Amino acid sequence: MSSVVVNNTLHVNFLDVKTVCWAVLAFFCLLLIQPTQVKGQKVYADNYIGKSSDAPIVGAIFPPYYKRTAINANEAAHGGDELFASLYASPGLILGLGAYRGYVEIQYDEIVPANTPTYIRVDGDEGLLEQLLGGTLGELLSGVVGSILGEQIIKVEAMNSNGYVLFDRSTLGGLGSDDLKMVKDKNGNYHLMFTPNVPYQRLKITNLAMALAGLGVEFYLDVYEAFYFGEACNYSPEFISYDGSGINLDALNLGGGIVEHPENAIDDDLSTSATIGPGLLNLIGGYSSHFYFTESSSPTDEVMVTLSGDPSLVNIELLSHVSFRAFDGDSQVFEQDLGALSEELLGLIKLDLLGLLGDGEAVTFPVSPGVPFDRFEISVSSFLDIDVGEALNVHEVERTVGMPDFGGVTGNDYSVCEGQGLSVSPQHYGGTSLRWYESQEGGESFCSSESLDIEAVTEDKTYYVSSVDECGGEEIESARVAVDVAALTVPEEEDYEALPNQASYGEGEVVVLVPNLELSAGIEDPQFSWSMEADGEPAITDELVIDKGDHTVTYRLRPDGTLEIEGLQPEEEIDEVYLVLQNGDTGCKAIEAVEQVFVILPISWIRFEGHARGRGNYLYGEFLSQTPLKQLIVQRAGAGLQWYETGEIPLSGDHTYGGVFDFVDEAPVSGINYYRIKMVPLDGKEEYSKVIRLDSEEAEQLAFTISPNPVVDTPVLRNHTAMDFSHITVQVVNQNGEMVDSFTLDQLLSGEAKKLQMGKTLKPGVYIYLIYAQGHAQRVKVIW
Repeated sequence: MSSVVVNNTLHVNFLDVKTVCWAVLAFFCLLLIQPTQVKGQKVYADNYIGKSSDAPIVGAIFPPYYKRTAINANEAAHGGDELFASLYASPGLILGLGAYRGYVEIQYDEIVPANTPTYIRVDGDEGLLEQLLGGTLGELLSGVVGSILGEQIIKVEAMNSNGYVLFDRSTLGGLGSDDLKMVKDKNGNYHLMFTPNVPYQRLKITNLAMALAGLGVEFYLDVYEAFYFGEACNYSPEFISYDGSGINLDALNLGGGIVEHPENAIDDDLSTSATIGPGLLNLIGGYSSHFYFTESSSPTDEVMVTLSGDPSLVNIELLSHVSFRAFDGDSQVFEQDLGALSEELLGLIKLDLLGLLGDGEAVTFPVSPGVPFDRFEISVSSFLDIDVGEALNVHEVERTVGMPDFGGVTGNDYSVCEGQGLSVSPQHYGGTSLRWYESQEGGESFCSSESLDIEAVTEDKTYYVSSVDECGGEEIESARVAVDVAALTVPEEEDYEALPNQASYGEGEVVVLVPNLELSAGIEDPQFSWSMEADGEPAITDELVIDKGDHTVTYRLRPDGTLEIEGLQPEEEIDEVYLVLQNGDTGCKAIEAVEQVFVILPISWIRFEGHARGRGNYLYGEFLSQTPLKQLIVQRAGAGLQWYETGEIPLSGDHTYGGVFDFVDEAPVSGINYYRIKMVPLDGKEEYSKVIRLDSEEAEQLAFTISPNPVVDTPVLRNHTAMDFSHITVQVVNQNGEMVDSFTLDQLLSGEAKKLQMGKTLKPGVYIYLIYAQGHAQRVKVIW
């Protein structure tokens, strides 16, 4: 009868506080816990069939006359204990005289399906087994340190219940194929992983010696047990091996061996590690460490890898020379190098792998194949200019249930209108259920459901969710993923308005409406749209033409989000048009009708332009008017937009209804000058042209000065022009742009100086006095 032994052990491993706690906190801003370890179910070949016969001892005169080739052979069928069968082999003497081999046959109770690996625990010559563990790399090493590889041969045969051989493999020439591999478990025990491609039931394990081994040499091989894993859930890697390619003997002669303690990478202990020997870091070739799982993973499962290295080893070169691969059977299904993974983690979870590894500490990070796999591989290739003393350490490799994946454009970031409800659920997740938390570590789960349902989102908050799986009667929980929920402010009508880019337009001019958002609105992601409907739908995306009978009016959306209105007649009102303000893509929005705060004048400005001419500014234009005009007055303003009349354009009879005009401002202020034309019709209703701006780079002759500067007691304002001013406005601004004083003078004659006693006494500092008089505007820097 076959015996079934279930070894369900639970191990929860937390990263050492001093070495990797900070790396844990950096990862996903969530708790990165080591996955629960649940071991698989072993099915043993516990039927003893037979063994090799004793071999006669050549030339034996006294007992013993026979050599026992298999001792305690039946112990190979006692799985789960530490008892073993010992098999012996020798090439014998000359021409094979006295040669012998030892074997044992054991059998499963049931036929084992094809491509099911059997694991045969063995012990023997440490050098031989270690070199077999290294695959083709072990073959190279045998040329450096000397070995019995090729002298002692282990052969495994798969048979049916009648003893007919169906499939066989041996260690002759090393172990370079996937059918027979030497692997190690976490306790350091060696196992032959034998994978027949046919159904089988019986196993024959034979210890042989080749003639080249030397006369009379004897080799031993201990066989403890043979088993395969049943279909019970198992997240743990059970075995490890390694391999190499393209490595020459000179590289191996640098010292350090193949790899030190490879089993430490699967021993559930972060304080230990498998170390890639310094002799291999300066190689021209490649090294691979293989991790074997007893069942294929779920597509969402992840591999948690913990690495460390000498800080001088960790550089940009490391990123492109360390790769992670996943296999499903013999097929490679995934590959990603450390460089691509580092960029992915830095962009998605702000985990700086290169920086953390460069600090010399152990760092745990996830690798997500995204497909089923049953073998994982870490590959290192072609390091150059590496010192002999440097090494790369693999502390732990473990599979865990995949964390919830939210996918989509926004991933696990959600934004909703303040006060609205929200239902949050991942796109997919590993395991069988979800748990929701309010903290990234510790605390009790407040919800265990497919989705998190929030009745009303009133504040920004971060929740955390993990995947949970049942495995062998134990519970496996993934790391917690952060879910950020933002409560966006709902816009209100007072938060915004639509403003024209000027107060009046001539007939035929295009009206431009600009969305204006109040600075105090607090809208995180304002998005404007225009519509002719009260509910804001549909939005104007290109242009909309309205037929008015005798003319048409076109509403056109510009690329900058402003709205053009073309074709309005004098005194005509716009159609009902609405401006929509939405906060992000959440639907939090307000809709208001656009208020018409502009007019269409019966005057059509064909052009109004200007340019600098000498020390002055030359203005010119052309217009048409439907009503007779009385005056055209030129007005000028500085940066403060206080308008003053600077001159008048004479109107002849020919210009009463329009025409061409020009005007020269001989004394513009230095810096910014705004100009507009004030039109006074005979009926007395005043209108204004559009505003143009001309910047004057010429230094203006000072019209006013303030002394003494710095101020002593009271400042004095002097008029240096030939003009008498009947009204002067003075504004005082501090260095922060805040107006701290404002007053007026009723009169200041040409050449006159007046104490500014009406002004305030200011605190020590630097101030700007803005002086406005008829046709003059000047800035004076004054020190108090």
